[in-house]
Amino acid sequence: MANYRLQSANALGASTACSTCYSTLSLKYATSEVGLCCATVAAATYYVAQGETFANATAFYSNAALTTRAANGYYGV
Repeated sequence: MANYRLQSANALGASTACSTCYSTLSLKYATSEVGLCCATVAAATYYVAQGETFANATAFYSNAALTTRAANGYYGV
């Protein structure tokens, strides 16, 4: 996580931590619905845009930078 300082009106503000730009989800993944629902599948960490949840996410990502979409398939909690 990065920090920033705002310079305004010839004054330099305090160092402030950037807010996180993503949320993490612990999800199970399978290539089929049956595989997800009927098999023992280990959970892994996936990422969504800040403020999104499993229920309202527009996409799941495999990296915190949100640049690599997770594989096509079934995801569950």
